Amino acid sequence: MNIIDKVISVFDPQRAIDRVLAREALRQYDAASTDRLNSDWQPAYGTAEQLATGQRDIIRGRARSAEMNSDLAESAVIAVLRNVIGQGIKPQAKVRSGKGKLNGNLNAKIERAWAKWTEAKNADVRGLSNFYELQEMALRRMLYDGEILINKTAQGDYLPLSIQLIEAENIGATGMQNGKNNIINGVEVNEYGKPIAYHVYQSDPMGMRSFNTLRLTTDQAFLLFKPTRPSQIRGVSHLALVLKRIHDIDEYMDADLIAARVSACFSAFITSANSGRQIAMMQRDSKGRPNMVMAPGTVQHLRPGESVSFADPKRNAGTASEYSATQTRRISSGLGMSADIVARNINGNFSAARQNLLEDQKTFRQLQEFVIAHFCMPIWRAFIDALYLAGELPADYLVNKDKYQEVSWLAPGWSWIDPVKEVTANKEAIKSGLTTLEEVCAASGRDWEEVLEQRKLEQDRAAELGVLLDYASELQPLTDDEAQQQEGDEG
Repeated sequence: MNIIDKVISVFDPQRAIDRVLAREALRQYDAASTDRLNSDWQPAYGTAEQLATGQRDIIRGRARSAEMNSDLAESAVIAVLRNVIGQGIKPQAKVRSGKGKLNGNLNAKIERAWAKWTEAKNADVRGLSNFYELQEMALRRMLYDGEILINKTAQGDYLPLSIQLIEAENIGATGMQNGKNNIINGVEVNEYGKPIAYHVYQSDPMGMRSFNTLRLTTDQAFLLFKPTRPSQIRGVSHLALVLKRIHDIDEYMDADLIAARVSACFSAFITSANSGRQIAMMQRDSKGRPNMVMAPGTVQHLRPGESVSFADPKRNAGTASEYSATQTRRISSGLGMSADIVARNINGNFSAARQNLLEDQKTFRQLQEFVIAHFCMPIWRAFIDALYLAGELPADYLVNKDKYQEVSWLAPGWSWIDPVKEVTANKEAIKSGLTTLEEVCAASGRDWEEVLEQRKLEQDRAAELGVLLDYASELQPLTDDEAQQQEGDEG
């Protein structure tokens, strides 16, 4: 009933009722119905930040509780981390010479510098985690907390760069405005809602906040979160949709365990018409409590006036497994994964397993691309900048940044379900030009250049020892002219 109906109801209640009924009759969408069956269906009005403010912290706290106490929640997150990050998403420098050929010498130099910088003492401002461990930690916090702030500090002995991860609760509003920019939940945005800076509380490792705040511009820091609405500027835990269901299944399993313990208790109760006299005559244990000994094959005679009854606690046995499986499937689907990969329980035939694997891989590839674009690339650009400041790149870097920052990322791949079929298909696809060796190797998480180098090393060593390798084809070495031309292109 809107405000007009309320005003009319004061003077003519029947007419107000007729208006409401007529409006309901004109509704064409069941989803817009407000009848008795939908009375508890609350709509969500407002921008993303209006809906999340006041609830984001509660959801994050409950998600962290699940992280510490729920094996199901941790299993789902570990499945994502294992498939998206694995041993790390690693870069391959792709700087090209003036003729468009890959500059092998410079790329190798950049990758050697990267390998050194990724060590914990260089990449992490605290010196505890290497870069690939920071990758995993950042994604873990984004899944549980919804967001993580990455600060590119100028600290570092090897290069003027190290990474600081700042947890979500340290991002807070220090005011409503900074000049013409609004500050919403600690994020300073311009008139278009574009983040300009992050206002961060200073705190010690125990979480004790000081009154000092720090303004980190988006050139220095970036917030890793996956927005789902145009108005969203802060993240919400990725477990928010399934968090209550995870809690329910944990509570159900605990309740089922208690019920099993209670049903396992065997108790007998003796009642007597002359309880005082009979109890005084009963045998007693070491603590003076009356007891009755029962053993297999024993026939126990009761005294006159006594009767015996047994406790029979009821338990709905056999439903826990079905309930757990059903809820696990719903939780997994809500996170975009199959229940098999979350519960680590592979069932079904080859076709079903392959279909689940392919669908899961689509989810993981999307997340890999997100991590590469929003976490790896900003840090790679900062690394190349730091490498130039250290005097390790040519002088024309500032006018050719895009050229020197070219890179491809090698993400973890997946093993084949049927290797013979997959290898045969890939071989034919390469021969027909539908794919490349680089794409095939990348799909399994390997570097195609390293594969060729290792294969050449094995063939040379086998020839030296006089061992025949059962290869369908042999690598063909370059001629002297081709080798000289390649060296000239790389130079």
